[in-house]
Amino acid sequence: MSSQTIEAALPPLADLACCLNCRTALHGAGACPACGRPHPQDNGVLEAIGPLEGRNRIVAAFYDGPGWIRFRKWERLFLSVQGGAKRARMSILRHVVALDRPDARVLEVGIGDGENLRFLPASWTIYGVDIARTQLVACQQHHPQLRGRLAWAEAERLPFPDETFDACYSIGGFTYYGDHASALREMRRVTRAGGPVVVADEAPGMHRAGLGHVVGFPSFDKAWLRLLGLDTAFIDMVWQYDVDLEAVTAQTWPDAARLPIWMRLGYCLVNPALHSLSGPIGIQSTGRTS
Repeated sequence: MSSQTIEAALPPLADLACCLNCRTALHGAGACPACGRPHPQDNGVLEAIGPLEGRNRIVAAFYDGPGWIRFRKWERLFLSVQGGAKRARMSILRHVVALDRPDARVLEVGIGDGENLRFLPASWTIYGVDIARTQLVACQQHHPQLRGRLAWAEAERLPFPDETFDACYSIGGFTYYGDHASALREMRRVTRAGGPVVVADEAPGMHRAGLGHVVGFPSFDKAWLRLLGLDTAFIDMVWQYDVDLEAVTAQTWPDAARLPIWMRLGYCLVNPALHSLSGPIGIQSTGRTS
């Protein structure tokens, strides 16, 4: 079977999706057959999003704007310090690829331009959502095989029926999601029972480790963050908010494991905890140590 035939046989995201309002299956339609809510497709990307508010609006504006282009080089420098992009990302993705299913259907929440796809099995069918429209366009440009498998959507409101995917993961951005508990519930909901759901990001409150905070001049840290490419709205959000991982996971994923990554500068949540973790490796479970 040719690669073109295989691609044609894969279900497009619009065929899997459901209405954000009433969760009626769309079956590829541009509007919900039950309530009429529009779900248009633009150049292969399904639009399943409402007006962005709060932190989601600020984050989307950053990734859709020039700040992310300037900041990207610093992210790559951080990954190189961690031993390179593959090592840094596989410290998270190993819990996803542990899924013993060669034909897995997997969802990446916050897929960006598709940087993580090269580390996943080629036989998997990957779908993705993101709140930044420009990132989805870039993802299709870099990975043409994802055309028709991307949605402009929020993690807190995923446009899929229950148990649509064999696994789900999100790398980066979770710390500043608009509603962490809703996002965790949604990722768990759209993943089949027992399938791995993995979430990772930098440790909350990292900005307080900056030199300006240490010497008592936090405005200095704001200045150099602006030089790195972060805009004022994004920096103010960072200063004003820290996610309480203990409280969020206790509320939504009480049996998840929380693992330190990136020289303890980041965290990785794995649910269910024992899916890909075996042996006495010192798992720190949320709310307790095992």
